[in-house]
Amino acid sequence: MGWNPLDESLLSSSLLSEGPDVVATWALLIASANRQGETHLTVPFIASVLRISEERVEAAFSVLTAPDKRSRNKEHGGRRIVPVEDGWLLVSHAKYRQKASRMAAADRQARYLERMKERQAAGEAGN
Repeated sequence: MGWNPLDESLLSSSLLSEGPDVVATWALLIASANRQGETHLTVPFIASVLRISEERVEAAFSVLTAPDKRSRNKEHGGRRIVPVEDGWLLVSHAKYRQKASRMAAADRQARYLERMKERQAAGEAGN
């Protein structure tokens, strides 16, 4: 299991209108996804973690696998997940992973440049 950041665009997602079961299920799927965007969580496991019935989790999966014409991501008809062997693929995972990676790289570069300026200033002050 890896670390997967949540993008702030989730806060304006059409998915939020689907209710807490769907949002909580979606968050668990994101948190459990591997580098390829696949997750192998099961309905019974999610139900036990969220302390809700398996029927409610199945209903959440129905929403996540259904086309969503309101979704900003039109890939797979706006579906959030598609079935793969022994699990699910998070359709937008690669897109948001790349976005997070670019943001992290920009942050590292900014910190590096700040350290270089500080070193240069310290070197000039010592002369």
